[in-house]
Amino acid sequence: MKNTGLKKWQFALIYSAVIAVSIVLDQSSKILLEPVLADKDIPIIGRWFMLSWTLNDGAAFGMFGGQNVFFFIITLLALPMFVYLLIRSYYQGVWGQVGYSFIIGGLIGNAIDRLFLAQEGFFSGYVRDFFYVKGFAVFNVADSFLVVGTICAVLALMFFDKDAVFPLKKKAENENE
Repeated sequence: MKNTGLKKWQFALIYSAVIAVSIVLDQSSKILLEPVLADKDIPIIGRWFMLSWTLNDGAAFGMFGGQNVFFFIITLLALPMFVYLLIRSYYQGVWGQVGYSFIIGGLIGNAIDRLFLAQEGFFSGYVRDFFYVKGFAVFNVADSFLVVGTICAVLALMFFDKDAVFPLKKKAENENE
């Protein structure tokens, strides 16, 4: 089975960098916006889309609030699975590779909050959210990486991987590569 054209060290370096950048973007956005948003909301598109600071003790987009310890445990269990899927994707296409990297980065970004959120103490279980969409959710950069990563991973598994459920390339083309 052929790989994606990258040597293993290149693959590891690129996707480690993608994971690191997603974590840095998430954590830096939270650090920079917290003091700005502490006492006020900033409308971006009227009252429909705003920057609004909140602590979330649930899953992405505030779902299932009050289950903060459960979600931290799920994160600890999910991380090795997504690392395995990322490594496995070396022989697949870039959609899954990017998707799994984004998922890993998003999981780690939110896990850092759950574990080390300073104002709530060690292992608070809270995540800092600040993007507010009226009637929908409050979320953060890590949540965005999780959603985009999941979409990429599902597209890879459904259409773009060499062993996809509904491959866009014919099987014969994949076997000749």
